[in-house]
Amino acid sequence: MRADGFAGQLIQALSRRTPAFQSGLGKIGSFGHEIVTALGRSGPAFLPQHEPDASRLSEAADVGSPMTRDEVLGALRDGMSLVGVDLSRVDLRGAILRGPDLSSVDLRGAILRGVDLRGAILLGPDLSGADLRGAILRGVNLHGAILRGVDLSDADLGAVLRDAAFRPAIRLSHTNLGGADLLGTNLSYANLDGAYLRGADLSDAVLRDAYLRGADLSGADLSGADLGGSRWDSRTSWPKERVAGIREVSDEQPDGSFRVRGGASGERSPTHAPVG
Repeated sequence: MRADGFAGQLIQALSRRTPAFQSGLGKIGSFGHEIVTALGRSGPAFLPQHEPDASRLSEAADVGSPMTRDEVLGALRDGMSLVGVDLSRVDLRGAILRGPDLSSVDLRGAILRGVDLRGAILLGPDLSGADLRGAILRGVNLHGAILRGVDLSDADLGAVLRDAAFRPAIRLSHTNLGGADLLGTNLSYANLDGAYLRGADLSDAVLRDAYLRGADLSGADLSGADLGGSRWDSRTSWPKERVAGIREVSDEQPDGSFRVRGGASGERSPTHAPVG
């Protein structure tokens, strides 16, 4: 039953000049307001037909019917929850999505290029293969997110990324990760060339065979980090207390870059020991 048609008829009926419902000329009495307020609640019988039902969205996701861009934006505009919904391959490039709860959402292969997600909740979403180039994710909690094969080049990613799954290789070239929480995160083989990691928490992080050419790691916490096999060059900025130690355990390559010993060769990374 539609709330707008039924409620409208009820309002007209209550507006008639009858002693039981009339309070002042042409106005609905308090009793009438209580009825209309009750009808406005989200009871199943009175849900407006134009407003999607979150349970139906979840059902649609189960049968393999991902939402379209317009449906996603419309749902968020109406304040609906999208937790656990199938948004795989959706094209939301350039959209402003500040603040929504997208926890456990399926965003595999989604096009999120340039999307503004500041303040969004993204606990445990599957972003495998998603295009997040230039996306703004500062302050976003991506705890436990699946980021396998994601392209985050040029993104602003000062986010919480603990326990995020980045493998296989992820592109983070020129990404802003300043102050990001990457404690214990596995960034093996990640392309972090030119990335901004100043002040990031990389303690106990795994950076085996990662590319760090031109990356700014000054002020980053690298205590316990595994840098075995990682590549860096003269443009890479290390924390001052680590510069000498990292140079000592690195070998110069034919192209003039350096490679920390260890990595894919199976050697134990010497960077686990105190250096500097």
